Amino acid sequence: MSTLARALMLTLGAVLGAGTLATAQAPALLHADSLQPEWTVEPARAGRAQVVGYLHNSYIKDAANVWLRVDRLAGDGAVAASYRARVMGDVPPRGRTFFTVAVAEAAARYLVTVEAADWVDTNCR
Repeated sequence: MSTLARALMLTLGAVLGAGTLATAQAPALLHADSLQPEWTVEPARAGRAQVVGYLHNSYIKDAANVWLRVDRLAGDGAVAASYRARVMGDVPPRGRTFFTVAVAEAAARYLVTVEAADWVDTNCR
């Protein structure tokens, strides 16, 4: 991008957004409450661990391209580390799909959150 184009964009941004401060926000996941994870932490090889479980879909469409975020919680409940993984395959309507996410330690507390999903209508006519 040229220097002139950058200057123009900065000026335009300053004029249009004068006095406001915006923060980036992830778009809300449509029907987020339809995807519910159930999980447990299991030890794995070489002192590592994995969060394993099922992702349940109570919606009437397939959930495709599902991404999970697994947060390791510190003693005070703050997030100490995060791990992201894609669920392999679709989660069928009113069904479930197995998932596994490699994490650092088995003794820690974890929280699993669905970060993204695409809803696919499998009943095409």
